[in-house]
Amino acid sequence: MLVGLHRSFNLSLRGRFTNISDAELDERVYQVVSNNDSLGPEAVRARLFGEGLLVQRRRVRRSMLRTNPEGAASRAMSSRLHRRTYRVAGPNSLWHLDDFFFIIHFTLKLVTFLEASYNRSSTVMEKFVKAVDQYGVPSRVRCDQGGENNTVCLFMEVFRGSARGSALRGRSTHNQRIERLWGDVWRGVVNVYHSLFTLLEVDVVVDCNNENHLWALHYIYLPRINRDLNLFVNQWNHHCLRTARYMSPYQIFVRGCLRQQAQNLTGIQGVFGDEQPAQLEAEVPYSPQLPAFSWPDRVEVPLNEYALDNDRLAELQQRVDPLGGQRDGRGVDLLQEVIIFLDSL
Repeated sequence: MLVGLHRSFNLSLRGRFTNISDAELDERVYQVVSNNDSLGPEAVRARLFGEGLLVQRRRVRRSMLRTNPEGAASRAMSSRLHRRTYRVAGPNSLWHLDDFFFIIHFTLKLVTFLEASYNRSSTVMEKFVKAVDQYGVPSRVRCDQGGENNTVCLFMEVFRGSARGSALRGRSTHNQRIERLWGDVWRGVVNVYHSLFTLLEVDVVVDCNNENHLWALHYIYLPRINRDLNLFVNQWNHHCLRTARYMSPYQIFVRGCLRQQAQNLTGIQGVFGDEQPAQLEAEVPYSPQLPAFSWPDRVEVPLNEYALDNDRLAELQQRVDPLGGQRDGRGVDLLQEVIIFLDSL
């Protein structure tokens, strides 16, 4: 449709693309990929778009072949999880939740929040509230039986009602939207840090039994991981989908909300700030729920007993920026500096 309009008014799409040389593009692509061979051309193109660069697909593919041919060969031989197809009534009808993944499901998925932190119920609820503030309260959530999800499920049962399946709980292996996203996040972010942390342990840079080392690891890498997760969310929500006429998940969500604004759907009414009694989205199957106040809380996350006083922490923050350091050092130089600082106290 857009192509037809451009032809009718004699408009050119070429002027929309960023004027950038192959050498400059190769440099930017190298920075985006940053030793992650699992990132594909569409992911890289979406990340470039998030930085304000609109580049043709063919140019991104060619640049990746020039800068990292081994990665292209590795991706060509990899396999991916195939998921079942199912439908819901509209945007915000169902959110998929797993630890710190919040996904709006509407035929295609929109990632609303992704963060690395401690796996506690209060933390998950805090992130859920932030996602709700941006996208509205969903009609239902789907999650596993983990205790970290209890507060969110209790909120949904109270806010939406307990007799309609507001919180659908089951085994995580049955939540294929989440299982597929885990694979995408692994390829986009996690595999790099998994390899790095394994190397740090093997080379005895980090002693997993040393509280100082673990504190230093969190200080340096939590901000870095969350920075990269934010880039992933932006890349995912704005990447073009071939099966949806090259619209992005965010565009699909907005279009769905506008098209169904007049319909009496619970999730849609919340998006436009008009919370009223609405019809049940019958497309989502109801399953028996656990009693609201007797969900098992089986999450056990060991606390790091090491702590810095405020003065020492302020001194460390002045000396070491977790997001700084050498470009190709991946934070190892900063980690060693923090460990030396802690050992000197």
